[in-house]
Amino acid sequence: MSFKFMSWNVKHFQAATTTRIQQVAEHIGAGDPDVFGIIEFQAKDVARRIVTEYYDTYDFGITDSKMGLEFLIGWRRGKFRQVIYTQRRDFMAGNINLRPGGLLSFQEEGQSAFTNMLFLHTDSGRTKKDYNARQVMFSKIFSLKSAIQGLAIQNGNARLIVLGDLNTMGRAKTGDSPTVRANEEIANLEQNAVAVGMRLLSKSHDKTWSNKSGSMKSDLDHVIVSNDLELRKFFFDNASNHVFEIEVDGWNNLTGNARKSWIKNISDHCALSGEVA
Repeated sequence: MSFKFMSWNVKHFQAATTTRIQQVAEHIGAGDPDVFGIIEFQAKDVARRIVTEYYDTYDFGITDSKMGLEFLIGWRRGKFRQVIYTQRRDFMAGNINLRPGGLLSFQEEGQSAFTNMLFLHTDSGRTKKDYNARQVMFSKIFSLKSAIQGLAIQNGNARLIVLGDLNTMGRAKTGDSPTVRANEEIANLEQNAVAVGMRLLSKSHDKTWSNKSGSMKSDLDHVIVSNDLELRKFFFDNASNHVFEIEVDGWNNLTGNARKSWIKNISDHCALSGEVA
């Protein structure tokens, strides 16, 4: 049984206007995900409206941290045989000012093993401290993969999907610590994932974040999966052999003032969507 998923950092989704709530809900709904996570979710009233006015056929879990910038994770009611939601505070890397991971584990009909989706929002910044905190979080991904794979019910399969805003922005030179460029941090992450039987999925666009003016763009949002999962592949166009597994959708599909308005009023991050075959 296939299922669709989505992750989206909706920047500071709080005290939102009716228009913004509607636009966010419609953007998510257009992808018709079976599982989705909203990152930087911040207001109980917005949660109530999202749940009751737009997604009353979904069940939800939410993280709880000092940050107040939480995950709202929804899954389609009745889609899965069994669902377990767990807040993973170990992904705060010992820092109470970071946010926990949100782990959704579910059994599909006809399968005994669980599929596991870990939503993450890692430490932001280019200082040595920020960079090191991200590397700790990334190492915990690989430890989690090994732990899940070793469970008897998993039959040797981790079936792990890690997705969200991983803030791969590199490290600035500090003292004896040399500069690490953003693309180098991503390459290291990909290399370490491959070493433990995981892979960084290809995306339809290589930039997922933009500043307000659009003059600066970065590749911050990613999806990493264990090799025991097969994802649907999409073609850029019917005549191309260039494929991707994750669709990037948001300001990147707009131009001019429409793009600037989306970044300012909706989010500076694009949503990431995929489908497990």
